[in-house]
Amino acid sequence: MPPLLNQWFTCLVQYVRLSLFRSSPASLPYSLNCILLTFVAYLVARILLLHQLQSLSLTVAQALLDMFILYAITYAMLRFTHKTERLVKTMSALVGVNLVVSIVDLPVMSLLPDINRDEPIDPLVFYVNLLLLFWYLAIVSLIFKRSFDIRTTTAGFLSFNYFLFELLLLNLLL
Repeated sequence: MPPLLNQWFTCLVQYVRLSLFRSSPASLPYSLNCILLTFVAYLVARILLLHQLQSLSLTVAQALLDMFILYAITYAMLRFTHKTERLVKTMSALVGVNLVVSIVDLPVMSLLPDINRDEPIDPLVFYVNLLLLFWYLAIVSLIFKRSFDIRTTTAGFLSFNYFLFELLLLNLLL
């Protein structure tokens, strides 16, 4: 296997471990190539996940906005805590868990009933999405805690506010 794919496979394993709360961003290799490959895979997963609900351009715009917000928070916090050397591994972890959660969401959403915009949301769809959201925010909180060396409550607060800020921006911009 080519070295780049071998390194990416190592990253993918660590992303799964991060998603199961079994690893930390420090265990990832320092690799911009892994971030790029993972982001492309994340875009493909998002497109597959949301292709029936919204346009391709909107899906890509949302993914880019999500990564920009995560980058801005990460850079600001790492700069504030004087740990900017952790930026690449932290971003790799954040992009990677986005990929893992999106991949998990694919079969889950395909098993659920179709969502029609004219009908009320099925409670099962709502609760499964809520569960996935809480799982994702818990993972992001853990990454923030370990990368920024902050308390769990602070990381949880930051993770939740990231989600609210993203929702606000999505509603304003898109």
